[in-house]
Amino acid sequence: MQPTKDYRASHLERGASYDSYLASVPFDTYMADWERRHLVAIVGQLFPSGGPVRYLDFACGTGRVAAAVAPLCQSALGIDISSSMLSVARQKVPRVTFRQADLTTEDPDLGEFDLVTSFRFFGNAQDELREGALRAIVKRMAPAGYLIINSHRNPRSLASLFDRLTGGNAGNMDLHLGKLRAMLERHGLRIRKLRPIGAWMYRSKLLNAYRSDDPRAIANEQRFSRPWLAAISPDLIVVAQRS
Repeated sequence: MQPTKDYRASHLERGASYDSYLASVPFDTYMADWERRHLVAIVGQLFPSGGPVRYLDFACGTGRVAAAVAPLCQSALGIDISSSMLSVARQKVPRVTFRQADLTTEDPDLGEFDLVTSFRFFGNAQDELREGALRAIVKRMAPAGYLIINSHRNPRSLASLFDRLTGGNAGNMDLHLGKLRAMLERHGLRIRKLRPIGAWMYRSKLLNAYRSDDPRAIANEQRFSRPWLAAISPDLIVVAQRS
């Protein structure tokens, strides 16, 4: 089921509690740890001769993703509409410039970026906001620039399918890989790389059973991070390039 509320309003006052909330949910912590590992490796692969010159973190929140990616870049900018989130981000990642703006309704002159990230946004947002965000992002991407996002609310993950089979609703999730691919392609973006996270977790209780540094988890992430498993993964890193 498509989200009905405007996601813009959901995190405006959550800056002080957001990081502790993520830390309190085992699978959120698991995803964040593996996303960070993969991001560092992927950015190095995309820019083998040196990090991107200009980097934008869209809907940057408290700077969790910027903290991992910015050290690999020459300059970094984080954009969010929440002043409370940005207050935490400025303390966490002081070398990054953070700016409060809604790029779906405002048009500041930010220049072009070689790399854009946006995490924990597209899976939560409603369709209209997703489309508006992609328009704003693509407008600011350099030719052949890269967008890296995550999709952490896949209704077709194994855990979600098992949840529905046992009477759940899988959290009213709607952004499966096919829908995401079509949305990106409408905005002139082509998927270049898929990196599943947690594809081996076929039951809901497994999502909260493992730390990212657990030996079994490490072995399974290495074994099940193949792109062909992306469609059934509960979290997914997607690398798309402007065509």
